[in-house]
Amino acid sequence: MMSVERDVSLVLMAVACLLVEHCAPSCLGKSVLRSGSISCEEKQIILNEHNRLRQLVALGQIHGQPSAANMMEMIWDDELAAIAQRWADRCAESHDSLRNVRRFAVGQNIARTWTTRPPGLYDGEPNWRRQISSWFNEVQYYHTGYSKATGHYTQLVWGDTFLLGCGYSFYYDPARGYTKNYVCNYGPSGNVLGYQPYKSGQPACGSYGMSYSNRYAGLCSRGSYYHLGALCVYG
Repeated sequence: MMSVERDVSLVLMAVACLLVEHCAPSCLGKSVLRSGSISCEEKQIILNEHNRLRQLVALGQIHGQPSAANMMEMIWDDELAAIAQRWADRCAESHDSLRNVRRFAVGQNIARTWTTRPPGLYDGEPNWRRQISSWFNEVQYYHTGYSKATGHYTQLVWGDTFLLGCGYSFYYDPARGYTKNYVCNYGPSGNVLGYQPYKSGQPACGSYGMSYSNRYAGLCSRGSYYHLGALCVYG
């Protein structure tokens, strides 16, 4: 009887975990100093940096990498951002295994940086440009196909990925120090085994049923997209 009751309890715990979407990890034992959301300006920085780097690849301006025929312009997605923020707020040190949404499978880049030096007034703010560039710089190790050593880079430049949402938290971890936690979700997911990140060739958006981006030469657009300005309210 005890065994049956224990099995039932485990099942109920598993169901509860699914209902709240995530069971672990948590920030237990850590002091959270910033969590909850990122600013409109940060969203713009994240989008601009992703698209700037994708544009360089698309135009063949990255040494050793072919130009891209179907590199899409990335746009912000609130659902992906909310999932990324919830994961960042849990002080996670691994990928979120429950990040997929009904629309598609979701890719994810994560990173943490830390220091033992107590932060100054602005030291808890994220440096999105530096972190996104760090992911992109894996290109120096990339040749062909997927590798864990270059997975951040290939997700960042995956041609068919065009939706993006990120989250950030800052906390004190007694084991490591003051920690910046970055999470970005990508849809539809890249890093699909057996496929290259994008179609090589000169930008040819029309050949893939798309138009050319009016903001980033060499990138493609589906024509209807969520305009980031709608997310920004200025007093």
